[in-house]
Amino acid sequence: MSAVTFPTALASSWRDPLQFRARRVAVWYLAGTYVAFLVIGRSAEVPDLFYLTAFIAATIVVFCLGYALNVSFGPPIKPASPIGKAPIALIVVCALYFLALGGTYLQISGVTNPLAILNALVHPGEAYFNRLQAENAPNSPVIQVLTLTAGLYPLLIPLAVFHWQRLTLAIRWLVLLGIGIYAAYYIAIGTQKGLGDLVIFWVVSYAAKRAADRADTSTTDPKPFTRGQKTAVALVVTAFVGYMCFNQVDRLQSQNQESNFPPNPIIAAVLPESAARGLTLSLSYPVHGYLGLAYNLETPFQWTYGLGSSMAIGSYWHQYTGGDNQVANRYTARTERLSGWPDGMFWSTIYPWLASDLTYPGAVLFMGIAGWFLAKMWRDAVYRRRMLSLSLLCQLALFIAFVPANNQIGQGRPSLVAFVTTALLSLAGRMRREVRASRAGKAGARLHVDTMAMTAPPAASL
Repeated sequence: MSAVTFPTALASSWRDPLQFRARRVAVWYLAGTYVAFLVIGRSAEVPDLFYLTAFIAATIVVFCLGYALNVSFGPPIKPASPIGKAPIALIVVCALYFLALGGTYLQISGVTNPLAILNALVHPGEAYFNRLQAENAPNSPVIQVLTLTAGLYPLLIPLAVFHWQRLTLAIRWLVLLGIGIYAAYYIAIGTQKGLGDLVIFWVVSYAAKRAADRADTSTTDPKPFTRGQKTAVALVVTAFVGYMCFNQVDRLQSQNQESNFPPNPIIAAVLPESAARGLTLSLSYPVHGYLGLAYNLETPFQWTYGLGSSMAIGSYWHQYTGGDNQVANRYTARTERLSGWPDGMFWSTIYPWLASDLTYPGAVLFMGIAGWFLAKMWRDAVYRRRMLSLSLLCQLALFIAFVPANNQIGQGRPSLVAFVTTALLSLAGRMRREVRASRAGKAGARLHVDTMAMTAPPAASL
């Protein structure tokens, strides 16, 4: 299949069942969270609702254009490459990394027995506030090593999902054990962040695997879900959403703050009060950052020299150069001083973080770049079965999922190291493929010249 032209890509975007699937999900999520903010959020407090809405619309439109540009001018789609041999050794190493990471975190947090994890599961609010009050543990050499090798973190779930049928029972249990120990840490501290990462990585990897399976065939419609697949997806999503609702309600109960957060009337008309309050909080949790963005849009620009968009980059800069990490000059910090919107406690979406280095028009254009790379990684993962591209796709999905919150990829050192490592390995792989293709082309050209010389008629004698 040849690359489509840009107008064709735009016109066919909502009809293509496969190439544009990642963009559809992203757009529905980005637009849906903003609509949820308008319906159940604190939109009445926005200083300039038209300006905020126009800005959000611009980011989504440019994101879509970036995606369509890649489909239009990217490499042509070919039949899906067959799944290669399962990288057993790498999967085992990644599973052991999860074991080490989760075990180290549990040890540092003082969680030494399963009963403590079970108690935190039943009382997540208490566990959450205990973590906030605890002193930060010193940065041990083990943590530093785990941070520097964080490139293993986003590989396990994509590799396991694509090669699950080829793994032995022992390796499957090792994968599940590593993921379980890692998840146990976040349960022990009453936080959903790490659990959300796991769910996002699994959903994206599973969706890419199904799309890749469909690309193997000439059928127009994807293979239907089996009953077991439907049950698995429903259980994972229901468990995560249910735990999130319960977690939010328990936090309020542990601080006696339930009366300050009444449930949404529409939701309360359908569900019991406690469940309605939990669902209201869970829906409000990812959308309240739009109010923070509205306040940040009112703040004048001050450049942060490439350090304001990422806390991790700023911390590295301060550690190794002693220079200012620009924390006080980024948009969210200066907006707190002007409007009172608490930096670090409440979210302000990703855009003030990006705008601290790029300006707000630059942040809009950055979303176009994000759309372009989302299309590239989706197409590479589905049609070319490139596992590094699938890993980057999962991290881009995490980036998009946290757009209403912050710059999640750049918030912590592990996530930044993981992304940079995967991107560099992917780039190195692309350069290696181009060198091989160039050598193969030159060899083919030489063979063609030699063949022509052997078959050419003898020159006429003078």
